[in-house]
Amino acid sequence: MSSHESLEPLSATEPYDVCVIGSGPAGTTLATTLAEQGVRTLMLESGRTFGSWLFDKRLKKLARYDYTGDTNYPEVRTTTRVLGGNSNFWTGRSERLHPSDFAPHPYTPPENPWPIRYEDLEPYYDVAEKLFRVRGGPRGESTPPRRGPLPLPGRPDVTYLKNLTARFGVDCEDSATSTPSKQMRIFNVRKEILPRFLSSGHGTLVTGATVTRLIAGADQRIVGAQVRTLDGRSAEARAKIFVVCCGGIESPRLLLLSRSEAYPNGVGNAYDWVGRGFNDHPTLGFYASIPHSPGTLTPTNKITRTHQLYGLFRPEGLGAMIPVFRQAWLLPNHILPFTLVNMPRNALSMLSRVKRAAIFIGAGIEMKPVPGNRVTLSSVNQDIWGQPIAHLILNFSPEDRALIERTRALIREWFAVIGATGVREAPVAYPRHFQGACRMGANPATSVVDANLRVHDTKNLYVCGCEVFSTGGGMGPTLSIATFALRLADHLIEQLRST
Repeated sequence: MSSHESLEPLSATEPYDVCVIGSGPAGTTLATTLAEQGVRTLMLESGRTFGSWLFDKRLKKLARYDYTGDTNYPEVRTTTRVLGGNSNFWTGRSERLHPSDFAPHPYTPPENPWPIRYEDLEPYYDVAEKLFRVRGGPRGESTPPRRGPLPLPGRPDVTYLKNLTARFGVDCEDSATSTPSKQMRIFNVRKEILPRFLSSGHGTLVTGATVTRLIAGADQRIVGAQVRTLDGRSAEARAKIFVVCCGGIESPRLLLLSRSEAYPNGVGNAYDWVGRGFNDHPTLGFYASIPHSPGTLTPTNKITRTHQLYGLFRPEGLGAMIPVFRQAWLLPNHILPFTLVNMPRNALSMLSRVKRAAIFIGAGIEMKPVPGNRVTLSSVNQDIWGQPIAHLILNFSPEDRALIERTRALIREWFAVIGATGVREAPVAYPRHFQGACRMGANPATSVVDANLRVHDTKNLYVCGCEVFSTGGGMGPTLSIATFALRLADHLIEQLRST
C-alpha cells in the first residue's frame, strides 16, 4: 500500500477493516500497529505537508475555532492541519500518568470515575516508550512504577539542577523525552513511525482528505465517512470499524456534526456529553538570576521535573501539579505567544546572563474537568464547506485558581531559598493538551466512550486521543495517547478476528 493525495483508494471494492481519521500520535500509532498485524487499514489526514500548512490559507481556515472564557486561551498556533498532527511541534516530553490519577481523587467526577486503572495500561506504557524511543536517567521513588529503566539513557547531565533543588528539599530527575532517530530535535511520528505504516503492505494513507461527517446506517453502525478535498472533490470512505483521532477540539466537533435520524444530537451525544469536560494544563513560568558556578557555565540545556510533589495539594481538594526546573543560557518558551514588544527586554536579559546565570522554575497545573468547559458548534462562523467551526468555552474553576495561587507561592519560596534575584513571572501559558471532551466511562449517561474507547451508542465507532481522559492529571498526554492507541489496537484486532 502507499500514500495518496487523490481519493482513488476510497473507491476500493471491499470496505477496509479499519478507517483511522487523523495522523497525529494517536492515529499514526494505532494505524501502524494494526497494519503491521495484517489489518487492512485506511488512514485519512486533512492536512498535507508542513509547507502546505504554512502557506495554504484554506488549511489555516480549517484549523480555526471560536473561543469564549476567562482563561485567555490562545486561538492561534493551537490546532494544525498537517501530516503528523501536533507531533510536528511537540518537545518530546514523555512522562506516564500516575496510578493516583486513575483512582478517586478530588477532581474525579463522582458520576464518572475512570473505568480502567494504571495496571491496565502499564504493559502498553512499556511498549510505547520503546516505540517513541524515550530516554532518561534513573527514575525517583515518586515517579510512576515501571518494570525497568527507560529504553535509552538520559542526557545531558542534570547533577547541577539536582543539587540546586535539594537545597529546598526537592528530589528531581531528568525529563523522560522521546528521542528522534531521523532528525535533530523533535520526535515526529510522520518521520519516525509513519514509514512503517506505509511499508507494512496493509496500510493506505490519503492526505488532503477532510472527514466532514460520519454516516450512520442501521443497527447503530457507522457505514461511511464523508470525505472532502480543498479542490471540491468528495467521496465516501467505507470500513468495518472507524476510529476518530482528530484531537480534543476536532474529534467532538466531528461527532456533533454527524447528526442524522439515528443520532439527532450527534453521534455519541444522546446525553449531551460530547464536548463537555474540556481541560488543558495551564503552565506557570518564572525566570530569575542566580550566581554562576561551574554547573551553569556549560552551554547545555538542563531540564528536570519532580514527581515528589505531584499530589501535594490533593488533600486540600485541589489537583495535581508537576514542577519543572531549567537552566540554560537560552531559555525559550515555545508555548508563550511571540510579541515584538518583548524583544528588547529579552535581548538585555540574554546579555545579563554573562554576569549571572538564568534559572527557570515552572509548573504544569491539572484543571478540574467541569461540564461547562466544553467544545460545541459555533453559531457564528463556518468552515470552507459551510459547516459550523468548533466553539471552545473554557473558564477557570475556583479550584483552578486556588491551585495556581498555591503553586505560585511555592515557587517563590524556592527562589528565596536559593537567593535568586530579579524574579519575573511570565503570563500563564498553555501546551495545547486538548483533554477530556470525549471522556471514557462505564455509564453511557455520563460519558462518551467505554473502557475500550468505543462510542457508547454505536457498535463500530471509537475515539482515541487524550480527549477520552476522564481526568487530566498533571502530566503531558502524548505518551499516554500512544499507550491508549496500542491498547485499542489489541482490542480491534480481537474484534476483527471474532467476526
